[in-house]
Amino acid sequence: MFQQIKTVLVVFSSLALVACGGSSSSGTSGGTAANPMAIAVPDALTVTSGAPLSFNGQASSTAGVITNMYWQVENLTLSANPLTAVTNADCKTIQKSTSGSEASCVLQVTPPALLTADYTYKFTLNAVDVKGNTVKASTTLVVKQEASTTANPVAKVSGNSTATSGDKVSLTCAGSSGTPATTGEPYSYQWVVSDAAGTTVTLATTDTAATSFIAPVVTASTALKLQCRVTDDKQKVGTATQTVTVAPIIKPTVVPISYSGGTVAAGATISLDGSKSVKYDVNGKVDSSTPLFYYWKQKSGPPIEIFNAFSSVASAALPKFMDTRTAFVFTLNVSNSVITSSGFSLDPIAQLDVVFYVDPLTPISLVSYTPVQVVLTGSAVTLKVDAPSNTGSNIVYYSWSQITGTAVVIAGASTGNAGFIAPSIPGTLVFRATGSYQPITVANPGTASIDVIVTVQAPVVSK
Repeated sequence: MFQQIKTVLVVFSSLALVACGGSSSSGTSGGTAANPMAIAVPDALTVTSGAPLSFNGQASSTAGVITNMYWQVENLTLSANPLTAVTNADCKTIQKSTSGSEASCVLQVTPPALLTADYTYKFTLNAVDVKGNTVKASTTLVVKQEASTTANPVAKVSGNSTATSGDKVSLTCAGSSGTPATTGEPYSYQWVVSDAAGTTVTLATTDTAATSFIAPVVTASTALKLQCRVTDDKQKVGTATQTVTVAPIIKPTVVPISYSGGTVAAGATISLDGSKSVKYDVNGKVDSSTPLFYYWKQKSGPPIEIFNAFSSVASAALPKFMDTRTAFVFTLNVSNSVITSSGFSLDPIAQLDVVFYVDPLTPISLVSYTPVQVVLTGSAVTLKVDAPSNTGSNIVYYSWSQITGTAVVIAGASTGNAGFIAPSIPGTLVFRATGSYQPITVANPGTASIDVIVTVQAPVVSK
């Protein structure tokens, strides 16, 4: 066999030689004689790079000159992107031995730029000699998803910044490229403190594109590093890091601190607690000799009333009825002087955002344990309904009404366990039970209902 060709990017040292009778070869010589041809292709290959690749195939025949060689390229992964480039599949560029009975053909391919999964491709080399004998052999290429040059999303943060101890520092991050989601938010975000430089840094939120923190108290210029992680619809991640250099205190500084926030249920009463706020003097020590003044103000979300808004600890009642998960953002304002409702103070105001995420209540689903009843005239009838979907501590309010049939007086019509006396006239009566998380009125209809059927029959008279 003649000398193996060296390729520019990949050199295959192991070639599988296939002759007549092998599972990857076929021949057309007459009778049952052995195929005079042999063929060799590189071993199966797996790559994690998008760099161009070369596959060197070789063929020989004892019957004479190799007259034709060509590669077949197949995509074995459903919906996989095609190869970016395929060169010399028709073997127009071929090298032969002096006798022409030995030949080699180099297939050159470039993996696709964007991969949404691991892609597998099959390359089959075919060869024909002057006598019409044929032979072929195959190899595979697996391109791992990490070889994609554009599949990872790109995270971009605002430029490096500076702050003074006690300042509010805002951070923003934006995602691009990759595979954004087609519905809802295209990317999900996560902020982490990658280097706090020995200080304590508490982010206002960690799962939003924009967040903030209060610069910690330092005695020398200190560089903090905060990383934004952007995740796309394929769970691929891009990261970017922002550096914030914090300068030491140069004057008395108020630092707002709150441990409020988090995920709460609809209808809950939340506490807005800024009582941990402190003031530092020029030496970086806590100054408790003078009072601090507070003002809580709602920043975003459906408007609600804040109780004791000018105290260090305020409260608010969240709405009970919400269709989707909703964020309520409150701003804690702290100063050395009184703060007015317009947000004015004689001294600088330090601010901190506090976020509550409110999940909607579970939809009510009513069931009746006696959906169809047959009773006698004049008998006592029980109407019972329940809301098994209400697994929390929320109260479900019920209301019964009669839809059809001879009118009756419903006892306990505002409970889940009502009743009436069957009328003296036989017939079918239909009652409707309605359930809601709030008292049911004309202006406030229930959120779920179910009908109950009662058939009234006259007693059988014995003859």
